[in-house]
Amino acid sequence: MEDDVLTTLKILIIGESGVGKSSLLLRFTDDTFDPELAATIGVDFKVKTISVDGNKAKLMAFHPVLFLTLWN
Repeated sequence: MEDDVLTTLKILIIGESGVGKSSLLLRFTDDTFDPELAATIGVDFKVKTISVDGNKAKLMAFHPVLFLTLWN
């Protein structure tokens, strides 16, 4: 099956906490939505193979949880 994949695309989803990054990822990869989904701690990773014009492409999505503190 790996030989059938034309290209692999990696997608990194970043943003403020609680805005729906995990929900967006789950909706795209699993076609599900959970309004009671708990906050992601750590990293979430999903793979989805799609067909575009008869060619297969693999999408690898990463959802890291990042904390940034700025001092001035």
